[in-house]
Amino acid sequence: MANHTRYVRIAKEATYGTAIAHDHASFVVGEVESESFQQSYDVMKRSDMNYYGAAKAIVSKKTAEGSISMALQPDGFTFSLLHGIFGNDNPGSSADAARTFTELGNGSSAELPSYTIAIGRDEHEHIFAGQVIESISVSASVGEYSMLTVNTIGAKQTSATGALKTALPTYTGDAAHFAKSFVNFDEAATSSSGGFSNLVQSIDFEIKTNRDIENSYSLSDETCVRVPPTTLREVSGSMTFHKSLLSADSSNGEGEPFFDELMGATSTNGQGLVNPSGSTPAISVLFEVDAANFIRFDFYKVHYEMPETSVSGRDSQTMSVTFHGLYDLAGADQMCGIACRGSDSGINANYDA
Repeated sequence: MANHTRYVRIAKEATYGTAIAHDHASFVVGEVESESFQQSYDVMKRSDMNYYGAAKAIVSKKTAEGSISMALQPDGFTFSLLHGIFGNDNPGSSADAARTFTELGNGSSAELPSYTIAIGRDEHEHIFAGQVIESISVSASVGEYSMLTVNTIGAKQTSATGALKTALPTYTGDAAHFAKSFVNFDEAATSSSGGFSNLVQSIDFEIKTNRDIENSYSLSDETCVRVPPTTLREVSGSMTFHKSLLSADSSNGEGEPFFDELMGATSTNGQGLVNPSGSTPAISVLFEVDAANFIRFDFYKVHYEMPETSVSGRDSQTMSVTFHGLYDLAGADQMCGIACRGSDSGINANYDA
């Protein structure tokens, strides 16, 4: 059996849709579980009265899109992708300071970065240019690695016959997994004992930019001529707890979504809206490898839906609740943000290039 060469490399573009050169040093290689990048196009057909069927056709709008699925780990590849959905990147003032990603915010004229994505598929390298982040989703559940899925959309596939590369990922650590994933409520997540909730069995969330791909075409070209603009940003997620949470139960933590409060009881949380004071997050999720390698997602203002709970036979009771991120006008001035650190040499050598 052949020892296939397969990989995914990404590099940020200086000009939207202009592919980064094959050997450019800014490419960073990821430890990817799977990818699904393809180009597609519409077909225009003419229906003339002279014939009983369409007799002529031509390629219309071209689009390239894809998805990357991988274990969530604090390396240069992951940080580069996260930059693509948040926009503001602050490397930190010192080697010990956390890197932060924040949203561009209202009124910003800056563009989120675009990427050239190069994929090794056994015999050739396939190049996709002008790719922008459409959404990211993260999931963590008991007994599993924490997972990251990134969906992109953009201009075109520029090549399917490129020479394969032999570069390997520079990150040598492991990814975050369920025993290193922590959820905190009404405070920044920490792995310190007593700070995080020990009632969460699983959590997943998605951040969407809702790109308007149709608005990136013009009369002059069959591919995107400008960055597909973002529209309404959406943040949503869900959590499963290993029991029904009630406010009167002293074993439950502070700030957790209590069933009785969310069903409309008189309380500060009776409408399902959680908006802590200042920039304190309502929900904070930490994915940690060690103290020097972690990624933390902070959701500053959320609205909970009514929890779902039921029992079947003698099975254990669980409670699931969906949440939606809201723009925090009074505190953080954004919907969500990231703090992270990584010792991967590719973060500075490639990602920052």
